[in-house]
Amino acid sequence: MSKSNETVFLNSLFMDFATEPELELFLKSLHEIWTEDLYSRLSVAGLIRHVVTKVWNKDQYRVSMIFEYESKEAFQICEQILAKEFGETIKEKTSKFVFKIYNNRGVVVSEFAR
Repeated sequence: MSKSNETVFLNSLFMDFATEPELELFLKSLHEIWTEDLYSRLSVAGLIRHVVTKVWNKDQYRVSMIFEYESKEAFQICEQILAKEFGETIKEKTSKFVFKIYNNRGVVVSEFAR
């Protein structure tokens, strides 16, 4: 069931950690990585929503992140902002963690919302 006729662009990724303590340390460090300043710039550029979840139904230590953008153009601008941040600041802050990232990008084709 479609909620609206608007096309929403999503980026979803999984981050797999080697150990649970490493995953927990990462979660405690989120505020250092995803700062109010970064969210402010991404919001102006068209980021609608960013959700971080701790996956509990797998036999591994996984975090899921969902990014929702208002348009393809917003996604592209935010991607540039994040590339700059990850290339500089965030890369330094995440270098202490060992994880694998699996990235998926898509367009919403069907949605149910309450």
